[in-house]
Order: sequence, then structure tokens, then C-alpha cells
Amino acid sequence: MQHLKTVLSDELKNNAEVIFRKKDIEKSEIGTEAFEANYDCVVIVKDIVAITILLRIANSPDQFDVAPFVINPISTGKNWGYGSSLHNTQNRPVVLLDLLQLNEVTFFDEENGVISIQPGVTQSTLFEYLSSKRTSYMVPVTGAGPTTSILSNALERGYGITPIADHFTSVMSIKGFLADGSFYESSLQCMSDMANGDNSECYVDKTFKWKHGPYLDGIFTQSGNMIVTEITLSLARTKPAFDSFYMRFFDKESFENAYSIVKEIFHNLEGVVGSINLMDKRRVAAMVADNPQGCGNHKVMTDEQVDVISKHYDVPEWTLVGTVYGTQSVAKAAKSDIKKIAKGKADQVLFSSDPLVKLGQVVTKRLSLPILDSAREQLEKLSAGMEVMQGKPSQVALPLAYWRNPRVRPDKSRLMNPAKDGCGLLWYAPLVPAKVSSMKAFIEMVRSITPKYNIEPMITFTNLSGISTDSTIPIVFDLKNPQAVKDAHACLQALFDEGLKQGFIPYRLNIQQQLELNANSTFWKTAGKIAHALDPTGIISPDRYNPYKP
Repeated sequence: MQHLKTVLSDELKNNAEVIFRKKDIEKSEIGTEAFEANYDCVVIVKDIVAITILLRIANSPDQFDVAPFVINPISTGKNWGYGSSLHNTQNRPVVLLDLLQLNEVTFFDEENGVISIQPGVTQSTLFEYLSSKRTSYMVPVTGAGPTTSILSNALERGYGITPIADHFTSVMSIKGFLADGSFYESSLQCMSDMANGDNSECYVDKTFKWKHGPYLDGIFTQSGNMIVTEITLSLARTKPAFDSFYMRFFDKESFENAYSIVKEIFHNLEGVVGSINLMDKRRVAAMVADNPQGCGNHKVMTDEQVDVISKHYDVPEWTLVGTVYGTQSVAKAAKSDIKKIAKGKADQVLFSSDPLVKLGQVVTKRLSLPILDSAREQLEKLSAGMEVMQGKPSQVALPLAYWRNPRVRPDKSRLMNPAKDGCGLLWYAPLVPAKVSSMKAFIEMVRSITPKYNIEPMITFTNLSGISTDSTIPIVFDLKNPQAVKDAHACLQALFDEGLKQGFIPYRLNIQQQLELNANSTFWKTAGKIAHALDPTGIISPDRYNPYKP
């Protein structure tokens, strides 16, 4: 490794910063999950040339008289709850390839909302860029907040609550470097290059997702098959009218009513309404109030404590949140239809455009009376939630990670970083059959398993359509408490195991779970053969969603 330090420092001195000092490397070895993964070196890329140089060295270790090593590329390293900036490579030296400084918008067609971005373009970077152009397009935001990478979220097949909820759906093309150092681009771009004798941008490559022949771009998502340096996105337009709706259900047995509304809205208004979130009482309570047990207390809230929070903040059993996008006439008609659908089922229906909501925002902002504190808190979160739905990055969801952090409290006046602030967070994110019986069984499973491990049972269903539902269960714990760490991981495993038995299959896995996939299944054998063909010596993140080694 000492010789590798010399080689990398010499070869990359003009194109990257190379870090070998242990205390400096440790800054990249933090996460919210209590995983351990040490890096031998960090390469902070300044330009794309550095990637080609690093791959050349990795492909010819004998020529440079260094031991074989693995490259683990990250964009911002903020994959909180799934691995953060850590790797899962087994028994080999690992170089962290930090692509944060590749943060340019390389192409933008303002007429059609087609944009090409590098890995370091964050939600806030893109928002500022689009704002500076005074455009009418939305950032594909997520709850992870302003400092996270757009590109990485799309490659991880993440989703949000803006009109294009499934973010990989909007990825039109991918470019980057394969393990052998060759540069990958689509068949359309290749044809254009040959015809024109140059590398000028091929516009239709940026607007037609499927290209020719086998669809290959998908194999570069949730994998280590390529170092992606650019994706092209089709951005959703800001619609002339926007209205978010909030429904509240106070009866303990109201879930069936709530979900029947979700189904009917999608059956009648899909395309006008984006994804719909359905959150239980404990999830909303954690959003509006501090942990009544105390942040360092490794116990779940009692029913009495939840009831106190619910009474103070008027939190129902279930809260439904969705958004209407369209023209003024379409939004008005949709609002009317949604009210009809909810009539007799929801205890309360609010729209962000309602005069009462707007009046409440004005009154609570101008009057600092203590009696208005609860209303002010809820309306502030309502406003922040509305901004997210309109494509504006927000930290509204990040305080959840601090729910059990006794050392650092969430502070919306600064950019929050749960990993650096020592928060404990894992995610259980299964796909749940979009049927009332299955979803009620899932609720029962979560509420029966999590308290056994002193984990708060907080449930959110994200309904992407009438037939596709995902649930995100945050496993929040005190990262400095060994028993809390042990319980958190045991809880995740228990949910995972029991969930599989009941048909709840995770769509996304953390770096440890990826190592435990069934290597003998036909699917993972096929994926492993593809990975081996592209990267026979395992240079780029060889264990990322790749349990099978031919």
C-alpha cells in the first residue's frame, strides 16, 4: 500500500487529490448503519481523466508493481440507511473514488426539459441551476434532502413524490467507464459519432430511452458494472396548477377506509395525481414532536405518550398525503372528484389551496402566541412538504434520523448530515401487495416485531400507482449504544425474514444484505455472468448486488 500511495500520487497529481492519512480517510468511513468498512485510500476526482488513469493502474497492477485493488465509486456518499459511503468488498484493498467534484450540468435543452448531469450534481445544485434559468421544470427530489446526488438516486432506482415518482423512468441515457477503461455510450450516440466523425452530442440519444438491440442501460443500475459519469434526465414540467391534499382518519380501524380512497383516486385520476403517502400515527408523531422517552432512552413510546402527542398536535391514526398536478380547470375538477371519493370515509379533507389553510399560515406567522405553537409547527411542516411536492429540495424528512440521537439535535438552519452527526438509521423497504388484506397483515407484522427489539414501529406506505405499493420502515437507534445497535440489526433481520414468508419483498438492500443474496438462483447467476464478462477481475465494486462469482 505504501508503493500504491507513491504510484497514485504521481500518476494522479494533476487530476485528483489522493488521501492516505488514516485520520483523513476516516472522514469517508462514516455511516448511519454501524457497518465497518475500511478504505486504504481515497481519490477525490477533479476531472474525468483521473478515472481513466485509475482504471489503467487497476487493470495493470503488475506493471505498476502494486497489489490488485478494488475501486468503489460514490457520488456524495449519502446513501444513509443502506451503507452511506461504505463498501462491501471482501478481503481486498479498496480505493474510494469520490466523484463529488464532478458536478456540472453538461447539457440542457430548455425547450423540452432534457438535462445531462454529472454525479456530484445534488438536489440543491440542480434546483439553483434551474432557478437561475427561470425555467418551469421540477427537480426529482427525495426525502434525503438538498445535499444528495440526483444521479445516484436514479441509479439506485429511488423514487419521490413529484409527477415522475420512479426516478429511473426519467433516465434517458447513461454514459461512463467500464472496468477495462473503455467509454460506454449508446448505440444512437455511436451511430452519430461515426456519421459525423466527431463526438458531438446526439440529441435523439438524450430523448429516446430504449436505443437499439438489448436494453443495456438497466444493467448499470443497482450494480458495480460501470463508473457512471453522466446521465440524461427528462424533467417534469411545473404544471399551471398545483394542489396538495391531506386526509385524516381518527378511528383505530380506519386503515381500510384510507386505503380504499387511495385505490379509487388512482383508478380515476392516475396521471393527474402523483404518488400518495399514507402514514400512521407514530410516524407523524415522530415528525411533529421530540422523543418523549428521551433521545438516549432505548425504549419505544408508550401508548399513553403517543396519545399525549396526538392530542397536543391533533395527530390522527392515519394521514394521507397526495398531490394534484395539471391545468387550472383539471386541478379544480380533480379537487372536486377527490372530495367526492373521500366523502363519508375521511374524517377531514384539507387542500393546500383552501382559504382556511392559507389564513392559518398568515396568522401563525404574524402572531407569536404560545397557544398557536402547535398549529404553527404543523403548518410549517405542511409548507415544507408542499415545497418537496413542487420539486424544491427540503430537509423536512431528515429530523427523523435524529429521533434517538442524544448528542446532536436536528437543526434546519444548517445542512444536516445524519452520518456525520452520529445518527443511527437503517431502512426496511419492502414492496407490499397493493391489497387491503396484505397491507393490514404488514402493519400487524411491523407492530408486533419492532417493539421486541425496542424499535419504534413507524409506518409509511408510498403508493406509486394503484397496483404498486412500497413501505419504508425507519429503524432509528442510538449509534453509540452497543445494545441499541445489536437490537436494530436484529430487528431488520426479523422483519426481512418474516416479511419474505408473507410476500413482502425488499426492492432495495443495504450493503450487508447484498452479500447474503441467493447466489445459486438463475437470476443472480445471470447477473453475475454479465458482471464477470464486463469486469472479469472485479475492479469496480465487485460485491455490489453481485453474490454469484463465475
